Amino acid sequence: MKDINLYFVRHGQTEWNLASRLQGSHNSPLTSKGVSEAKLTGRYLRDIVFAKAYSSQQPRAIETRDYILNEQNSPIDASARYIVPELTEMDYGKWEGQLIPELKNTAEFNLFLNEPAFFDGNINGGENYINVLVRMQKAINDIINQSPERGNILIVSHGNALRLILCFLSGKDWKKHRDQDYFPKINNSSVSILNYQQEDNDSTGRFIVKAINNIKHLNLSD
Repeated sequence: MKDINLYFVRHGQTEWNLASRLQGSHNSPLTSKGVSEAKLTGRYLRDIVFAKAYSSQQPRAIETRDYILNEQNSPIDASARYIVPELTEMDYGKWEGQLIPELKNTAEFNLFLNEPAFFDGNINGGENYINVLVRMQKAINDIINQSPERGNILIVSHGNALRLILCFLSGKDWKKHRDQDYFPKINNSSVSILNYQQEDNDSTGRFIVKAINNIKHLNLSD
């Protein structure tokens, strides 16, 4: 039987997060707060023994992953730290780097925010939600298949991509994942935990939600 805990963490705060600029396939550096909260996340998880750790290829995710692991009581070495391109944030095309408050004045961006099922990435030259959901599903399936029968796995990814896949894996309707009353926004350096179980004679397993968007550790003293 496979019984693994998947720890999903959003990267720490970045300069574009702080400036309210839309950040997807582009990268901006972690702020000092982003670094501090990534370390706090590592301290919060210091007693968890991770068999493997994954992140997207974007520097903000890689750095957050490594800040977390460097705080571990038993940190895993570089050979168990992996980069998975499918874990990257949604590509926002021509909107990347633009101020979010200004984008909210456009009908196209409000469609993106409020009607995920009807948003077409051709509008901005980026991805649509189905594109992101399919590749995130592939990434999680591959990670599970490569995992030991039992253990803990760290996955560091991005706000929009995580909110979408966590909603889906929780058994909820992904089309409603941006409704704050239906599924929460995923904060920087938050921890979400899903337990995955699969019996030996089953072709598929099931996910059990243990935590979504836990940020209580970020209130700890540095």
